[in-house]
Amino acid sequence: MNDIIGDKILAGKSAAMESDITNILNLLGVKWDEHTFSTPKRFIKYLQEFCQPFQPDEVLGSQFPSDGVTSMVVQGPIAFRGICAHHLCPMLGTAYFGYIPNKKVVGLSKIARLVQAVGTEKPGIQEYMCDRICDLFNEYVEPKGCICVIKSLHTCMSARGIAMPNVYTSTSSVKGVFLVVPAARQEFFELTK
Repeated sequence: MNDIIGDKILAGKSAAMESDITNILNLLGVKWDEHTFSTPKRFIKYLQEFCQPFQPDEVLGSQFPSDGVTSMVVQGPIAFRGICAHHLCPMLGTAYFGYIPNKKVVGLSKIARLVQAVGTEKPGIQEYMCDRICDLFNEYVEPKGCICVIKSLHTCMSARGIAMPNVYTSTSSVKGVFLVVPAARQEFFELTK
């Protein structure tokens, strides 16, 4: 029953948002034709794709005893997408994530799911998203350390403002053993080559 009520509320909000986008496009002088008629609806659906709150414990799923495993786990390139909080333009790229288990390990798909969930949680900045991935993993899995590197193209730079295509931004977040043991960091970067 709550899902039905929630869907009706969302549908009402979507209609209001579509109306607002239609008014903005009218003020910009957009001519309405078969190509632009559904643009407000499509734009709202696009924004909704990047406003998907999640429960970290559900995304990270079941965890398993590490049974003494101390091997570094590295995954990437993981497709990364988000929208920037400043312009609502897409950022597209890849993430590499690594961790050293302590008492628990996670299923490998959970790492990619976490990267995906953080990218589509809400409009944000890449620096925050990179930190959030590590902070959540660190909190829920409690590894000896974790590290995340995101490299992405920001279309707000490519298609507007400076209009500089093909410029990538890299960010990293480093926790635990990766922060204090340079050899661990070096091994991670060797494995991501």
